[in-house]
Amino acid sequence: MTAWEIIFLWVARMVMLGIHLLGDVPFPTVFVAPLVFDAQGRKMSKSLGNAIDPMDLVEKYGADAFRIGVMRQMRLEAQELRFQESRCDEARKFANKIWNAANYVRSLPEGLPGALILPPAQSLTLADKWILTRLHDTIRSVSGSFDGYDFGNATETIWRFFWYELCDWYLEGTKEEGNRETRAAVLSFVLNNALRLLHPIAPFVTEELWLSLPHDGATIMTATWPDPLEVPVDRDAAARFEMAMDTVERLRNERAENGIADRTRAPIAVPRGNGELRELGTLVLHFANGEEAPLEVLPQTPGEYLAAFAVRVDPAARRARLQKERAKLVGEVARGERMLANESFTTKAAPDVVAKEREKLGGYRDELARVEAELASLEERA
Repeated sequence: MTAWEIIFLWVARMVMLGIHLLGDVPFPTVFVAPLVFDAQGRKMSKSLGNAIDPMDLVEKYGADAFRIGVMRQMRLEAQELRFQESRCDEARKFANKIWNAANYVRSLPEGLPGALILPPAQSLTLADKWILTRLHDTIRSVSGSFDGYDFGNATETIWRFFWYELCDWYLEGTKEEGNRETRAAVLSFVLNNALRLLHPIAPFVTEELWLSLPHDGATIMTATWPDPLEVPVDRDAAARFEMAMDTVERLRNERAENGIADRTRAPIAVPRGNGELRELGTLVLHFANGEEAPLEVLPQTPGEYLAAFAVRVDPAARRARLQKERAKLVGEVARGERMLANESFTTKAAPDVVAKEREKLGGYRDELARVEAELASLEERA
């Protein structure tokens, strides 16, 4: 590994001397690391006062968090790394997230099976099949990135898998009663593989957590690299689970639009369904924090079933909220029109300020039109 500014001063000389003296090149591959600049793109120097001492950041955030924070900012296509300390703080929170996830797995009342033992395929839930499919794809992606020296992409990929897919979706979903029978084995299997993927980037926290879970061997350093062929894949099940995820996002937006607090259970229209459809519905209700309001329709496909889900809102309460919102928007539109009709403002103010006000006025008008259309629709259904 070297930096670009010494390729001809040092690397080329080593290659020429190796060929001249030994008849062979001394190394087959050279990794050109980016130079580290500050967030403004200035080269770090003591005179500018923007230089950093890595040991200070290790002391402040931890060695793993510092490594992750730097690695996330590395990109193959760039010859410079604009260092932002905030990424180290994000990485510290990421390490805490992993630690808390491992604590949850270790505390499961049913206990954990031996290392890398999965339940029979027929007993896996929809969520199990989805997270295992995502693990398979993550192993392939991270392995390919490491093989291509794309350390930034490898770090970002394993970050997304740990934070959003494993913790925010699968782990949270295991708290739902219908997903508890297989969760211990699947969580242990997935976490074991994910920690091995993360180990080259964060060696200390992964070693500590790997040893605290069912494992083979004395240290994670000698554990085998995860093999995607050992992870079962079910693309159809994963696609259906992702449809449920999209439905949850839609319902959360509906809750927000109607001013329903996150902790408040909202009535959600749920169509009739059996088997896997019912499993989908249970997942959606859990993640959307909803209580079932039966809907007397019988959809035939998962897409039709999930499309029928909707947050049920009292029409009178929704009308009152929309009327209040309309009154506020009418005031904003009137204010914007008065300001832009004032010749003194439009001629004396900076052009970008005037343009910004015109853009804001257009946005308020569009939003007012949407609110009035919703109110008209409510009146028609009344």
